[in-house]
Order: sequence, then C-alpha cells, then structure tokens
Amino acid sequence: MTNAPRTRFTVLTTDLRRAILSRSFVLALLGMALCVLFGALNEMLSVFKMERPTVLYGFHEDLFQTALRSDIILLVVPLLAAIPFAAAFVEDVKSGYLKQCLPRTTTTRYLVGKSVSCALSGGLAILGGALLGFLLFTLIFSPMEIYVDFAIPSRMGEIGFSLLLLFLSGALWASVGLLLSTLTMNAFLAYASPFILYYVLVIMQERYFRAAFMLNPKNYLTMQGAFPLEGKSAALTLFMLVMVFLLLFYIIGQRHLRDDNARKTIRSLFPPRKIKADKPFKPRKEWRPLRELRQIGSVARYNFRMWRGNTRIFLTFALAFILCFLLSDKAARFAYDMGTTMQAFEPFVWTFGDANSVLLISLLLILLFVDMPFLGAGAPYFLSRMKRSTWAWGQLVYVILTTALYMAFILISTTLICMQNSFIGNLWSETAAILGYSGAGKAIALPALVKVLEMSRPFQSGGVIFLLMLLYTLLMACFMLFLNIKRGRSAGIVGGFAFSLYGFLLNPQLFTQLFDLPKELTYKANVATGWLSPLNHATYHMHNFGYDLLPKLWMTYAIFGGLIVVLFIGIQLAMRKYSFNFIGTENT
Repeated sequence: MTNAPRTRFTVLTTDLRRAILSRSFVLALLGMALCVLFGALNEMLSVFKMERPTVLYGFHEDLFQTALRSDIILLVVPLLAAIPFAAAFVEDVKSGYLKQCLPRTTTTRYLVGKSVSCALSGGLAILGGALLGFLLFTLIFSPMEIYVDFAIPSRMGEIGFSLLLLFLSGALWASVGLLLSTLTMNAFLAYASPFILYYVLVIMQERYFRAAFMLNPKNYLTMQGAFPLEGKSAALTLFMLVMVFLLLFYIIGQRHLRDDNARKTIRSLFPPRKIKADKPFKPRKEWRPLRELRQIGSVARYNFRMWRGNTRIFLTFALAFILCFLLSDKAARFAYDMGTTMQAFEPFVWTFGDANSVLLISLLLILLFVDMPFLGAGAPYFLSRMKRSTWAWGQLVYVILTTALYMAFILISTTLICMQNSFIGNLWSETAAILGYSGAGKAIALPALVKVLEMSRPFQSGGVIFLLMLLYTLLMACFMLFLNIKRGRSAGIVGGFAFSLYGFLLNPQLFTQLFDLPKELTYKANVATGWLSPLNHATYHMHNFGYDLLPKLWMTYAIFGGLIVVLFIGIQLAMRKYSFNFIGTENT
C-alpha cells in the first residue's frame, strides 16, 4: 500500500523525462526559436542597416509580438508541437516497451501519464522556443533602445497572454497527433495529422465559413475576431479542446490495450473471383498479346491495391490538397478583396501557369514513387508467372495512371477550393481582366498574361496546362524509375530532386541576377532557358505564341514524348540485368 502513490508518481515522471529530456524536444524547441527570429527578420535587417542602430524603448517587445504573428510561426506550430512525444503510444506498442511497463502499473496511470506528458511536452517546446527567441531579442536590441520624454506602456501583459496561447496551441496539436496516431496505429500520422487538420480548418473557414472565425486555428494566435471575455475565451477554448482530445485518447487507448492485435479489416478493392464447384477448372487458351496485356493490368492493379492502409499515399494527397490551397490563395484572396468572381478553371490556370508552383507540386510525387520498382510481397508471384518485360510494363502503366490520377486530383482540388466564388462558363472573368490588363497580376506574382487572355479560353488554357504538367511529372517519374532499376532506390530519390533542381536553376530571372546581364542579353537568356529547362517547358507562358523564339506547344509535346519513350526503352533494357531482392517485402 505504501508503494502505490510512488508508483503513480513514477509513471508520470518517467514519461515526462522521456519527453522533455529527449533530442526531439530540443529539436522542436530550437526550431521554434529559429522561426521566431525568421518571423521578424525584415524588421531586424532594417535596424542593422542603420549607420548608428538606435530604436525606441520597448522595441524588442514589439519585435517579439510581430514575430509571434508572422506566417512562419503560424505554419510551424502544429508541426513542431508533435515532434517531442506525439508518437509515443504507437512506438511503445511496436517496440515492446508496453509489455514491460504495464505489469508495473495500471492502464489508467499509463494512459494518463502518456497524455499529460504529450500535452506538456508539446506546449513547453513551443513556449520554450518562443522564450528563447524573446531572450535573444532582449539581449540584442535592449542596448540599442533609447528613452524618450513621453511614457511608453509596457507590453509584457500582452506578451504573457500570447505565450499562454502558444503553450495551449502546442499542447492542443500534440494531443491531436497523439490521438490520431493511436487511432490508426501509425507513427507517421502523429507528425503529419496536426498540420493536415490545421490547414483543413483554415481552408474551411477562409473559403466557405468566413463568419465562423473561431473555426480558424490561426485566429487563436493572432486574436483576429471578436473573442468574448476580452480574448480570454480563446485560451479557455484551447484548454477545453486539449481536454477533449486527451479524453478521446484515453478511450481509444484503453481499447487498444485490451487487444493489441485488434485491427480493422478492410474489404479488398479487387476480390478474387469465385470458382463454381460444379464446373471443373480448365485453363483458357489466350492469344499471347492478350495474355500479356491481362498480366500487365494485373500488375498495375496489384500496385494500386497496395495503397490500402498505406499512410504515405494518404499523406501525399493530403499535402497536395493543402499545397493547392496555399498556392491558389493569392488569386482567391485577390478576387475576394476586389469583390469579383472567377471562372472555375482560372485558379488552376493562374496558379500552375507559374514555374515555381509546378515545381512544388511535382516534388510531392517523390513520396508516391519512393518505393519504385514496387517489390511488394506479390512481386515473386508475378515474376514466376510472366516475363520481366511484362512485369516492367505493368510498373510503367501504374506510373502513368498514378501520375494522371495525381494531376487530376490537383486540378479538381484547385477548382473545388475556389468554387464558392466561381462560375462554370467558358469565358474569362472580370478578375482575369483586372489581373491581365491592369498589371495587378505582376504586383501579386500571378502570371496573368494578356496574350493568354487574348488567344485562348479558360477550358482550353486549363487543358493545355494540365497536359504540360502531366508530361513533366511523368517524365520525372520515369526518370526516377529508370535510376531505381539501374542504380538503386537512393539514386532514384536523388535523381528526382536533381531533376527538379536543374529546372529551378535554369531560370531566366536567376540567370539575369547572378550574371548581371544587360537588357539585350536578357532576352537571349530567356529563350535559352526556355529550350533547355524541362520546368520551363512545363510552364504555359514560356512558349511561343507568335511573338518570340520560345518553343511552341507542339514542340514541347514532342520533346517530352520523345524523352519519355527513350526512358521507357531504357527501363526495359535495365530490367534485364536488375537483381531482385525480396528480403523484407512488407509494404510500409
């Protein structure tokens, strides 16, 4: 009886030590401090550019408040809060630590210790990083501050309340990661799910429920909106949400501890055909090309069935949806501020008519194809029943269909995100006219070019941009598959990044700035990079519409198609010498 209180206390303190004294906690804390510094980087540089840097008394407090409301802080809080301890329950189950811990305590004490430690570690990592940033601001800028004749009120009260909101936000997103990872028994979701849920709520509020300001998690840190009780209701709401998520974790955690092997069974997407008992099985005689086509289809279908329960696939599409929202935000916000509407395909046209947007959205394909050439548990079965070339064609068909599906998802997502303020007709909207003819598109970095408006319609422009992006991403995917087969998986990943980096570096603006080219050479650099860079080939406005020497659209189609065919042949040739290794073929 005397050891019971000590045991109860030891469970909680053990988890707290594991969470707070870990490298992950230090990483999250230092990452938060670094983001605080970046959040006020422009204001800091403006001070250091002075001949004699002097600022008013209290400048470091104002600078800290500016940093806490910056976009980078709003972006990283759900990411950093989940790093210290959100995946702890799943890791305990899978590592076997749970089997050694539970005999020494009760289920309730274990779950309470896990939930409290997760919430505290997430909140303290965010709070500690913010305090470290504030300390740096104080040490750097306090000696530069000068006093004035009039009184300057202290902002320590506001700073203290902002720090409380940061702590509660960190605890909330750590609890979200703990809950969803426990629900799915997947450690990756512990880190990704807070960020995904965060931006889903932002999308819902900013695009569909603008009046429901409390739905947007950003508003709890920036205090935008009429929060009751002079803003104190924001802190109260965050605290109640933390309690709700921890209670849900306790309920779900108890179910998992009752039966660690309990898993949800999902019906196969492609159930096997039933053979009738009254008819004996007779192998069908098929024409050889038809048999190989059927085998190619079976390999591709098997690869798609491996998506079931694969968290990496879910994360790729979820992050792609969020990226579509972030990239299309300029166009949607401009239309909302101007009080105008958009044609349904215009957000896609304005967003992915830019090379940087195409580059960012294509990088997520590396997540989809990181495990090429897809040596799952069924690969030995297929290879023992068909030729290597047939199996390789199945992989190529899967890559083509996956790339097309991914690009269709990007098109649909961009359209749906902006659907509340759009129409279907195949006519350019008033928003497009303002962006193109007034020069406002350049001011907000949207490539709304006049020649696009004059020479095409939204559906045609959207179709061309979709095809350009599809060919570009398919070329990158085939290049990765070729390197994976020829040199190994690491070479494929490095090749995918190198392919993207090559297109990024061959940028006419970058060339002009680096080499300080005169105006007469800028045009030549623009034409040269337009021909040499695959990324510029995938950019709609980097083509010849009758005004310059840039490649025409049909030329880009031919170049992309020819390179893809060459890679197809290279993949088939490399597959003849590929050394298969089926040790550990579980799909992760």
